Amino acid sequence: MTRDSSSVVEQNRLLSKLLSLSLANSSTSTDDLLVQVSDQVPAGRGLVFTRRIEAGQAVLTLPVDTLINVKSYKSFLHPDTLPSSVSIASSENKGKSDQRLSSAQLLSLLLARAQLELESGRKRTSAETTSKYEALQLFVQTLPDKFDTVPLTWSLLARRFGHVGELKEASWKQRFFRSLLQALPPHSQDLQGKVRQRFERDWLGLCTLRDSNCDLLAEPALLSSNPDLARALVRAIDLDTFLWAWLCVNSRCVFLPLGLADHADNFTLAPMLDMANHTSDPAFECKVRYAVDGGLEMYAPGGSNDDACVAMPGDECFITYGPHSNESLLSEYGFVLPAHLTFGRDREADGESTWRGSRYVDVLMDAHVERLLQKQGVDGEAKIELLQNRGYWGEFTVHPYPEPAHPSHRLILALRLAALDLCSITPSTPPKVAKVKAQSGVKAGKKVPFHAQQETSDLERWEETLTGYRDTISDENEQQARDILVELCTARRKDTDKARQYLAAAEDILQSHCDNSETTTDNQIEPDYNGCKLSLAFVQQLLDEEEAVLRLVTQAARDQVEW
Repeated sequence: MTRDSSSVVEQNRLLSKLLSLSLANSSTSTDDLLVQVSDQVPAGRGLVFTRRIEAGQAVLTLPVDTLINVKSYKSFLHPDTLPSSVSIASSENKGKSDQRLSSAQLLSLLLARAQLELESGRKRTSAETTSKYEALQLFVQTLPDKFDTVPLTWSLLARRFGHVGELKEASWKQRFFRSLLQALPPHSQDLQGKVRQRFERDWLGLCTLRDSNCDLLAEPALLSSNPDLARALVRAIDLDTFLWAWLCVNSRCVFLPLGLADHADNFTLAPMLDMANHTSDPAFECKVRYAVDGGLEMYAPGGSNDDACVAMPGDECFITYGPHSNESLLSEYGFVLPAHLTFGRDREADGESTWRGSRYVDVLMDAHVERLLQKQGVDGEAKIELLQNRGYWGEFTVHPYPEPAHPSHRLILALRLAALDLCSITPSTPPKVAKVKAQSGVKAGKKVPFHAQQETSDLERWEETLTGYRDTISDENEQQARDILVELCTARRKDTDKARQYLAAAEDILQSHCDNSETTTDNQIEPDYNGCKLSLAFVQQLLDEEEAVLRLVTQAARDQVEW
């Protein structure tokens, strides 16, 4: 999907016009806005400030009628398809449950219909045109044409290019994307798989409803005035168009309480705000708050006590998408944070820091912990069951930050248990529960330390580490746990080496088709050569990042760094 609005000037014009449609913003002009779109930012495009900005200053206000969600655009959607509200009794929903769609499905439908109508070149009559319709048409023109670097795009293209009848020149991209998907770290592959499941569920639900009752997906007002066009737009939504719309919704929506029963349905599209790039640094983060009228407001960073001014014209305006690792950011949004970051309020400390990447990076070790315990036979199966019963199974991660590099608390507990030989442990008396009448600082029924004459078993000591009564089981167990951690990290690095082989294969495929770098594609979602090149760089960064974390954790374990 190509359009002339790709220029920054045109995008700012469209957004300014869109915001001016709001009654509250009727006098808004481009000169009044404190933020605007710029291509002079590291990510390629984002928001920058247009003036000197004070700490905590309101920099963008979006009244409720500028937001695009299932409530503000409910007149564009069939009432039977709208998500349930909290106030609606469950008994009233039973008859409509098979027709209701999620906010993600409905907003994707809304964007897909608008895009197809825009491409058709048909102009609505004045009687058919409303300010909301005009705003939606303007908004669609500000959206990205493609999502080249989102793994969901790679996954769908890799599968598609194997079909009979596809163009032969596309086959190299099939091989490229298949290799690239295999090069992803294991957790990234799982995340990509979950995103794909969500998309396919939403697409299947829409297709099923379209096949049974197309009118439920048509715009009600247009269905009355021009039923042929309304139905034609719905029937014209193919996989590529829906994928584009779905990725727009998935990557650009923000949470907004809409009073809908399902928490996942409470979000909105927010013009202009959706152009702000992500930061993991609180010093640069603009805060987004809910306005009294139901709209959204964005405020400049707070700054330190000495900072009256926090930004100058041309400085980038950031928000945070959440405490996400680069693996999550790539799976959901199609980008990763740079490998070397400078954090606003820690510049001096950063000079001594070993880790300069995202502070939310982690490496998931679940599969390796499970394999380790399974190799221990009956003993290991008992340990798995014990961890499950205690609520500590899974989410075993290692982290580079805060320093020193370290395993998570859940992984530490699993490592200590893995180092125990349960078969050699003779159970002593069951863990005692103190019965107290009145003891300062201790609640009745709470396990308290006591001095028993009997020797406590290692397993009981492990149980006590869960509740904080004991820091460690023993010095010997602690050393064994560290040794196991080194083994796990070494095994995981071998997996990374295998992934690099797939990455090298993808790179070879790409380089052998560098002559195609200037070739454009008519396929709506197929990445061009530069999109493939950037995707390759993102996956390489994930692998480099993972290997760096594993090296740091291994070294910390060998150096006996305290956990």
